[in-house]
Amino acid sequence: MLHSKIFQRFQQILEKIVPGNSNHSQTNIAEDERLVKNHISQLKKQIPFQVQFKKDAQTSVSSYQQAPLKPQQFKKASLFPDGKTNIAALSLILHGVADVLSQKMNLSWKTGISRTFSYEKEVEGTKGKIFYYVTDNPENSQPETLAEETALVVIDQFDPRACAIHLIYCALVANLEKPWEGNFVIDDKQLLEYTGLVKRRDLCKHEKLNILYHLLRQPAQILACIAWPKQGKVGDFTVADLKIWDVSIIRDFKTDQAGNSKLVGLKVIGQPGAWTKYFFNKSNYYSNTGIITKKTVQKLFSIGKQNAGAARMLVWLTFQIQPGYQNCVTGQTLMEIAYGADKLSTVEQDNQLRRQMADDFETDLKVVKEAGWQVDLESEAAWLISSDRTKRPIGYWNELLNTKWHFHVPAEVLERLTLDSSQRSPNNIQHNSYVQPPTGNVIREARKTKGWSRAFFASTMGKSISWVDAIETDHRKVSQKDMPKLLNILELHLIS
Repeated sequence: MLHSKIFQRFQQILEKIVPGNSNHSQTNIAEDERLVKNHISQLKKQIPFQVQFKKDAQTSVSSYQQAPLKPQQFKKASLFPDGKTNIAALSLILHGVADVLSQKMNLSWKTGISRTFSYEKEVEGTKGKIFYYVTDNPENSQPETLAEETALVVIDQFDPRACAIHLIYCALVANLEKPWEGNFVIDDKQLLEYTGLVKRRDLCKHEKLNILYHLLRQPAQILACIAWPKQGKVGDFTVADLKIWDVSIIRDFKTDQAGNSKLVGLKVIGQPGAWTKYFFNKSNYYSNTGIITKKTVQKLFSIGKQNAGAARMLVWLTFQIQPGYQNCVTGQTLMEIAYGADKLSTVEQDNQLRRQMADDFETDLKVVKEAGWQVDLESEAAWLISSDRTKRPIGYWNELLNTKWHFHVPAEVLERLTLDSSQRSPNNIQHNSYVQPPTGNVIREARKTKGWSRAFFASTMGKSISWVDAIETDHRKVSQKDMPKLLNILELHLIS
């Protein structure tokens, strides 16, 4: 409206000016400028106080901007909204998936009657069991469980870095309101950041995305059948749907000048299996969550196969260690987790192999500490914590096996746990106070970041597509009642 009024006034003034007329004097031009300024001055008085004028250095026409009222700022959607941590589903069944990816053949696999190759995990203190299988066609709606020969090939290809992807999936599913009905979307930009691959300067984007593609499939290659016994008020149940993660990976390719096809982008659309109805249902059964740190995820991804022992320890710690508990582990148990019971038994018979494993163990413990995990020795073993590379004492091996270690969750986890209830609520919002809604552009960008269509976003919010259009074009503001839900599902967080 303001621009049109100014433009109309300019037209009125310009009608008095004849282009190319050399008789148009400086006096007339000055008069024209005076008329423009007077008209703008009159328009200023008609504009509400929320709008103020700001002189443009390049033109004689003033522009306007939104006034002093400073809107609250919002961060873009992120898996780690505070830059450090996030809630993640860490139930028993997901722990088993992490074990299969990291421990591989260190687990006790068996061939069943139907010739399928499986790893059987018993539910502690019950007669319940979870049977894990592997497949080479996870994209199928009903993937095939593999026999021993083929399964061994798949298991051998599992990469410890896939555990980092698995933890990302665990965090994504924890942010779904009803995981058994919903799905999550994540793109290459987010994955490159969360895994730390974005920092790798020795790899081109095509190479990074190829690494991601193969790792993104691996958690979905693990299937499970669950037989759960009756416990307390919870009845027994069986989950025959074998899929833990139902993952579709959409890849974008581009042909370069040499005619080579290059991977330039990818997006993951994931849906958790039927297990969520029983293991991630807050109103019934079990809701098993914990907190993962970005540092742990990135450390898991960066060490890869070079420090497989450290990767296994990090996976075990993430699922096993509870904040505030006396989490005491013997050196023997820790080394079995890192290297497998069979290998530990083998090296005990060889001095050189024992020295090598002790070296590896010290190195892997340092990697665990670098990921933020705090480790204390309960029993005396000065050489283990000494900064000097002194010679190990006689009998060091037995001392190493019998040493007791206390593990504590990373400081970032404790910081998150110590937040009061109002700070722990979604997006740091106190629901009895007014919070200015994010702009339509912020909402639209957050939705696109998650890879959601307007229809999917509308259904998630329980709204119509026209409602989405209205808020994204700033024709309507999000109500205070809808604010917590919107900020939660889009993972938008107030910048304090």
